[in-house]
Amino acid sequence: MWYGRKRIIGLCAGLLVAVLFCSGCIKVTLTNPADGSTGVARNAVIQVTFDLPAQPKSVNAGTFLVEDSLGNPVTGTVTYANKVATFTPESDLVMLRGYTVTLTKGIKNFLGFAMAADYSFDFTTCDGTWGTAALIETDNAGNAYYPQIAFDAAGNALAVWYQSDGTLLNIWANRYTAGVGWGTAALIETNNAGSAYDPQIAFDAAGNALAVWDQTDGTRSSIWANRYTAGSGWGTAELIETDNAGSAYFPQIVFDAAGNALAVWHQSDGTRFNIWANRYTAGSGWGTAELIETDNAGNAYYPQIACDADGNALAVWQQSDGTRYNIWANRYTADAGWGMATLIETDNTGEAWSPQIAFDATGNALVVWYQSDGTRYNIWANRYTAGSGWGTAELIETDNTGDALSPQIAFDAAGNALAVWQQSDSTRINIWANRYKAGAGWGTAELIETDNTGNASYPQLAFDATGNALTVWEQLDGTRYNIWANRYTAGTGWGTAELIETNNAGGAFKPQIACDADGNALAVWWQSDGTRNNIWANRLE
Repeated sequence: MWYGRKRIIGLCAGLLVAVLFCSGCIKVTLTNPADGSTGVARNAVIQVTFDLPAQPKSVNAGTFLVEDSLGNPVTGTVTYANKVATFTPESDLVMLRGYTVTLTKGIKNFLGFAMAADYSFDFTTCDGTWGTAALIETDNAGNAYYPQIAFDAAGNALAVWYQSDGTLLNIWANRYTAGVGWGTAALIETNNAGSAYDPQIAFDAAGNALAVWDQTDGTRSSIWANRYTAGSGWGTAELIETDNAGSAYFPQIVFDAAGNALAVWHQSDGTRFNIWANRYTAGSGWGTAELIETDNAGNAYYPQIACDADGNALAVWQQSDGTRYNIWANRYTADAGWGMATLIETDNTGEAWSPQIAFDATGNALVVWYQSDGTRYNIWANRYTAGSGWGTAELIETDNTGDALSPQIAFDAAGNALAVWQQSDSTRINIWANRYKAGAGWGTAELIETDNTGNASYPQLAFDATGNALTVWEQLDGTRYNIWANRYTAGTGWGTAELIETNNAGGAFKPQIACDADGNALAVWWQSDGTRNNIWANRLE
């Protein structure tokens, strides 16, 4: 009996100690930003108020933790005064990104009582804003056209374009350095035998880049390339195909994660156009160009290429069967090479054109194109599933008022995708979009610009690392073409279209866009000053 009483008394004493202990625990009473806040300023400091004074030394970088939604820790300075702990980030937070703040049990009050448990809260930052459009080339000898742009992993970018010197068209480039801005435009090819056109640019993971273009030697057009080496700059342009049977045009390029690259283009054999490819191997250089389709029924044009994380790639193109154009694809397998070309759409009602392709992070891909149903052009898509192959082509817009053309596609890191295109409502051309949700498929197409003053055309699309996207396009205001943009926010959807250039001297055309890892974006386009066409850019940050 005595032992039973002792046990009861001991349990009661333990309970009393626990109650006293918990009543002395330091607690969080207020946070700024509040838990669940959205639209938080990117330069905001983070503050937490406690109910009791804390031991100042216990409030430090090891007990006041900030992490973004990608798992990246945020560096900053922690201070404490008057029951308020403050975290001041070392640099601005990333736009439209979620953050989690954690106060750990290592924080104690003056009696030595710690927090009973870790305390966490979340918030999301506001969007960035577009700056002022700026001229990024100043050579007024002749017109400049069709810029392309890409970012490296550190937030630097390269833009390339072709520009007249008054006699020939040449390939030029300019570099954007993170935290500094644009440099000076530079000529990256010096072969004056003939004009150079249609440059494309891509970066590897180490910040090196390759530009490719087609250039005439006075007799035929060939495919050329130049390499940008991080820390050194541009090298010397070199020919990457040597088949002189006929001209080669419109190259595209993509890198894999190991720094190898693939270029594709269409090229005449003297009778018809075929699809060719060449591989750049890191540390070795370019190989030998090879034919990647052998169907000689008709011409094959305008290939596009994308690469997965393991170095496998898919090329897609339009090809005539002698009666109509269809969409074809070929797969490059890392360490094995190209396979056999495959027809990926079988609807023979009308012709199919201009495929675009993108990979998700797990090796699946989507391709989109426009195709006639005999009356009008529609937007179609097909999915490549890693390990299984191509599915069945499907219509992803059902508005039959007018033609839908010029689709583009991109994936976010979670395997969701967006497609954008231009589409006529029988009065004017508008910009539309549809979303592919991983595991669910395509949604319903929606209009993403509502300015009915004039036609909107040629949308381009890019995602940031957290699933937000930007699209840009050219649009007529009744007098001239301007450059517009709209934002897709993950979990929310499309915002309101906005004008991103205000230079009314002349029309602005064919914008391109790219995003860096932090969601900053650069848009580039060509624009008339009333005398000649120049290359312009604007930055969202």
